Amino acid sequence: MEQVFALDIGTRLVMGLIMEKTTEGYRIIARAQTEHRQRSMYDGQIHDVEAVAEAVRWVKEELEAQIKRKLCYVSVAAAGRALKTVVATAQKSHLVPIIWEREDVFALEMEAVEHALRELQPEDGTSYHCVGYSTIEAFLEGQSLAKLIGQRGKEVQVKVIASFLPRTVIDGLTGVITRAGLEMRDLTLEPIAAGRAAIPPDMRRMNLALVDVGAGTSDIALTQNGSFFAYGMVPMAGDAITERICQHYLVDFKTGETIKRSLNSNAQVTFTDFLGAEITIDQEEVIEVIRPVVFELAQKIAGELLRLNQRNPHAIILVGGGSLTPHLTEILCELLEMPRNRVGIQIRERIQGVSGDETLKGPDAITPIGIGISTLEGEGLQYFSVHVNDIPVQVFELQLATVSDALLAAGIAPRLLVGRPGSALTFEFNGEMKILKGEFGKPAQFILNGQEVKLDQELKQGDTIEFKPAVDGKDAQITFAELIPSVLAKKIKVNDQPLLFSPQIYCNGHLVEDHMNVIDGAKIEVASNRTIKDLLRFLQEKNYQRTEIRYKIDGEEHTIPETREIFVNRQKATLERVIQSGDEVIIRVKELTIKDLQLNPRPMVFCVNGEEVLFPPQIRRVLSRGKILTGQDKVEDGMELIVEGYETRPILSDLLPHIKIPQGMPANARLSLKKNGQEAEFTTPLIPGDRIEIQWEKIFPHNKQ
Repeated sequence: MEQVFALDIGTRLVMGLIMEKTTEGYRIIARAQTEHRQRSMYDGQIHDVEAVAEAVRWVKEELEAQIKRKLCYVSVAAAGRALKTVVATAQKSHLVPIIWEREDVFALEMEAVEHALRELQPEDGTSYHCVGYSTIEAFLEGQSLAKLIGQRGKEVQVKVIASFLPRTVIDGLTGVITRAGLEMRDLTLEPIAAGRAAIPPDMRRMNLALVDVGAGTSDIALTQNGSFFAYGMVPMAGDAITERICQHYLVDFKTGETIKRSLNSNAQVTFTDFLGAEITIDQEEVIEVIRPVVFELAQKIAGELLRLNQRNPHAIILVGGGSLTPHLTEILCELLEMPRNRVGIQIRERIQGVSGDETLKGPDAITPIGIGISTLEGEGLQYFSVHVNDIPVQVFELQLATVSDALLAAGIAPRLLVGRPGSALTFEFNGEMKILKGEFGKPAQFILNGQEVKLDQELKQGDTIEFKPAVDGKDAQITFAELIPSVLAKKIKVNDQPLLFSPQIYCNGHLVEDHMNVIDGAKIEVASNRTIKDLLRFLQEKNYQRTEIRYKIDGEEHTIPETREIFVNRQKATLERVIQSGDEVIIRVKELTIKDLQLNPRPMVFCVNGEEVLFPPQIRRVLSRGKILTGQDKVEDGMELIVEGYETRPILSDLLPHIKIPQGMPANARLSLKKNGQEAEFTTPLIPGDRIEIQWEKIFPHNKQ
């Protein structure tokens, strides 16, 4: 008989079962379980892949030791964290009536799930993976039936509810399984698996609610009319109770778990807190401490039940280790105003048709048993393994799996499949718009078992795919030299020096070298290389010659043209003379010296008795950057000159030879000197612009007593 490995990876506990189908039902052949050594899972999400894989490896090796053979494939279930559900339909018809076999019905159900997957298009771009589905309704030529298998007719239709989880959740699960040396065979959703074991098919016609209260999440499934029709999840479960105990009594998480689990069996609990104190407390005291958290958990479960079902179900069935939380069932009854006997806990001992390992008891055994039953009945979603670039990848057999499915499962982004064309280069050339196209990209290559194939090529177990990413096309690129033909350049001689007289290229107003690349959006202008005038402009940019010299005298700017004579092939030429290749050009420029500027210092100007008086320069000295220049020094472009006419500042007596002193000195008078209205002496220093007053002033004798 076929034996399956069912594995329940919970937030706190990892349990594995080896099961087989018998004529009487199902039999448990072997069991192994362990707890995580550390908190490597939170709210049903795997956070430490290696730590969880270590627990899975231990369970696998323990089971292998019991059954004396190696385990390669495993069936698992995913918690309902971030669960999305979509209802979709699919129909099929034939020209003549046929008998609808199991394969036909399964293919129709897979098509409906595919429709649901296409409907699920989240705005945030999250990639979702199908983790389970249930058939809500089935119709044969418009008539509702419980099952289509074996029925005869031309037209059938099914309506399914498909459940989806983010790919990151599934990738974490497959990562753990791969690291543990296993391959995923089937995947289902935890509430689907738990419901498969806890609620017999004939009971599913009633409106029942199954709540799988684990450590991190409380998963919900609802039945009606013979099938599961809705799924939900509350991100809160047994760990929230443990954390409340840890906070209140200052203990670590492991001790908190021990305290919580003892509440249903011991009247008192003894433990050591984080500070080393040994404490003994009554069961009722702990129950009162956790009651607010239990009430919050019950509120969230009740709220999600009403949201999904729109009314109270006929009964609520709790499974999972968290279902044993004290007073959880009672509070749920109060919140939903349901009779006490309509909310209960399902345990392994009450499940009919499951034999073997009688020591496996309690509500936390329901989910792994349900995983095994789903696999044995072929109700889980099938997976098989292929290799993409030597990496094993689990492919979901929703329909005939293709190369594209394997690439998506391997996490290869769609943008790597098609090479983008290189960017075009747009620029303006002498007022005309030019566009240079980029290269086309090269598409990705897919090599299946040594042969190149397309994305829609179907796959089978063990196939090997070599993926070569697409190559983007190169952006358009051109240099200025490539843009302007080199034949336009002229080889000439200037002052006996060889020169390549080429057109001058300006990009956005700046002269550029011909080896530089043209930039996108550039405005390019090309200056001609035709005449002597063009040559002078070319030589100016190359710093050969200038057309004028600019200089400053005492801060005042001056410009003087340079005097030049130009000869082409020993004949005097004008600026309009056309240059040909091979021409010899002589440019003679007369150098400008300080003497040519005829620089004279300016006299100082004073005002004496209301008249302007000029005090002539006493010396003549020209300086540039602190250096005294001679008349033979060359005038350079940009030179700043200072012309000095005095060694020192004059004094009033220096000015006397250049002014008229009032004649006719009266008796009893003296010469009065003033500068800018103030009394002055002959030695008083002057500055240009001073106002000087020179007058005879009469002296009056002092009166005697």
